[in-house]
Amino acid sequence: MMLIYGTSFAALSTDTIRQPMDSVNSLPPMDSVGKGQTLDELLVRSYNSFYKLTKGGVLVDVAGTPLSEVGTCFDLLAQLPGIRSDEGSIEVFGKGVPQIYINGRKMIDASELHRLTSSEIRNVEVISNPGAKYGAEVGAVILIRTVSKRGDGLSGSVQATGRLARYFSQAENVAFNYRYGGLDVFASGNLDCARLYQKQSNTMSIAADEGLCNVISKIGIYPKNTTCLANFGVNWEINANHSLGVRYEYSVPLYGKSYWNTDEQVHLNDNYLSKTEYDTHWDTHRLPTNSLNFYYSGKIKAVKLNISNDFYSRHNRTIQLIEERDFLPVNHINPFRGICRVAERDEAKIIRSDNKVLSRLFASKGVGEWEFKGNSFEFGYEVTSTDRRDSFIHDSGGEAWLPDADDRIRETTCAGFLSASVPVGKVEFSAGLRYEHTVSDYYQNGVLMPLQSRKYSRWYPNFDFTFPIGKANFTFYYTAKTKRPLYSQLSSGIQYDDRFLYEVGNPLLVSEMIHDFALVGVYRWGYFNVRYQYDKNAILSVIEPFEKGSSPVNMMSYRNFHHLSKYSATLSLSPKIGIWSPRARLNLMGQVLTIPSMERMVGMHSMVQEFGRTSVAGERSMCNPLLFWSLYNSLTLKKGLTLTFDITGRTRGDMDVVTLKPSWQINLGITKTLKSWHLQLQATDIFKTARNSMISYGSSMTLDKWNYSDTRSFRLIIRYTFNTASSKYKGKTAGQAERQRL
Repeated sequence: MMLIYGTSFAALSTDTIRQPMDSVNSLPPMDSVGKGQTLDELLVRSYNSFYKLTKGGVLVDVAGTPLSEVGTCFDLLAQLPGIRSDEGSIEVFGKGVPQIYINGRKMIDASELHRLTSSEIRNVEVISNPGAKYGAEVGAVILIRTVSKRGDGLSGSVQATGRLARYFSQAENVAFNYRYGGLDVFASGNLDCARLYQKQSNTMSIAADEGLCNVISKIGIYPKNTTCLANFGVNWEINANHSLGVRYEYSVPLYGKSYWNTDEQVHLNDNYLSKTEYDTHWDTHRLPTNSLNFYYSGKIKAVKLNISNDFYSRHNRTIQLIEERDFLPVNHINPFRGICRVAERDEAKIIRSDNKVLSRLFASKGVGEWEFKGNSFEFGYEVTSTDRRDSFIHDSGGEAWLPDADDRIRETTCAGFLSASVPVGKVEFSAGLRYEHTVSDYYQNGVLMPLQSRKYSRWYPNFDFTFPIGKANFTFYYTAKTKRPLYSQLSSGIQYDDRFLYEVGNPLLVSEMIHDFALVGVYRWGYFNVRYQYDKNAILSVIEPFEKGSSPVNMMSYRNFHHLSKYSATLSLSPKIGIWSPRARLNLMGQVLTIPSMERMVGMHSMVQEFGRTSVAGERSMCNPLLFWSLYNSLTLKKGLTLTFDITGRTRGDMDVVTLKPSWQINLGITKTLKSWHLQLQATDIFKTARNSMISYGSSMTLDKWNYSDTRSFRLIIRYTFNTASSKYKGKTAGQAERQRL
């Protein structure tokens, strides 16, 4: 579900690709210096590019640069061009949540980005044009490669993290690796105890037959979660050409509860109507997640092979319990009697729902690589099989005004792909073609629903053309991708938020078809890109009346829009001035979209003027662009000491069907590296100015949300490492796009 009142956190993902050779500047030949001449002084200057274009993306060197001292891997990614960090998640501008790989292994737990320090990273590759070997739903990929480590014996690390905001949160992690020759045995464990806080104010303006209804809510959100994650595995490097391994991961929420306190006042035509208090309790039960990966990596003559097989299972159960208490004025007359569950006298009601989700996934992926006379070819297959059961049961003291749901989706996708890269002098051509066939069967209450079931058979081409102009390098690319609805977006279970707003999925959604064009350029420490995206059958959230008639109740759901056009531009500059390393970044994002608006419901004028835009009554133009800006600063001092000062923000603008409000924040930090110890102290959002505030528009309702997510905090990380060995595990993990949908 969307949880519009709170802030949801997305899971992350990605894969591996070749790394280009570093460019070097050679000295003049010795023949150019005459015999018998003595050089009093020789000055050599190197202007290595800070960024390097790769096939479908850009590579950023980290080791030996100021980026290696910014703190954690998450801090590092947030500063790279084209990447946006928001509420603990990483997104690629215009591409959404990426798949993230660390040394070729799919990152499953997002906390890994906080456990890995920037000093351990060799380079990061951001691929915004994933080739044919990546799934058709993969919009972006981030490849993280760590510094090479060698040595037999036992190695490991211990890390403790503390965060002080309104409440104190902590996380502990231990990791060990034992190496003997070509054999690695590794294990790690992580315990995360988070206690968070959100403060929120909502104003819902609802058009009803009785007039304009304003619902004003003050909300406090208090989540507490304790999660335990453990993994272990074995990797065997048989020889230089063959290796195999197995890795198992287990995650379980030991404690997961959230309490929401809401004070809601209702006004009809500016007249006070009633007041309701909601005490909402969310309880996540102790249900584990299991993940198993087995891989083989080898070389047979001139062909490199990597085959990965994955099994994944997850069982979620969330119980929602709401206690409603009404405070009504004397001689109260309820104009919404019988249509909005508004009480006629002071009373308390209990609303309970039980949502169980059981997901299973099996995936297999094989990739072959062949190089011939400087040309490279890739080919392979990918198969995924998913089974997801979603039941949603309401229990409200015998009242059955909302239906129960029992959905099941069984989906299988088979894919094959082929790609080639052909260098011609300083120019390189790359192209690929992927074919996917998907069969998705949708069941309700055990009965196959043909209208909700889907079959897709599609080709997904891509190409990129890399060329130099002077000392600058450029890439122009096109890629065709799809975006299938998340399984939660297909659910028919209705979630009760309050008496005026429900949430539900849409089983009739179809997949998007996305055509993406971009031009990328790099010159020394400068990077830019411009992008245009045409998204057919775009899946967007909508707010529509729950029932026909005069009911003020609205439903938040999803539907396909005919198309959505988006454009973006990014400029990143990263010079180095003595000990000062500034990194300035501008990201402009815009779209061309018109959505239904509630103006037609309240009898406004035929033309509406707002923020310099004119639109027809009943429609709203969502074309105001967003500008994200940031300035990251590092001061590298002696004895492993680094100071950081960051300021980031955004302007007001439209994204999909919402208008984001302005936000900015200032962060300060200090890191210290001393032999095997790494310490980081950071203060975030010092002036408490960061906001996740927005306005959502519907055909009969507008939701204006102000949100503060406890971003002002102090964070301390202490990490100790011993020995230098690390696992050589090469498993790449299959079916990642499908796992994100789950």
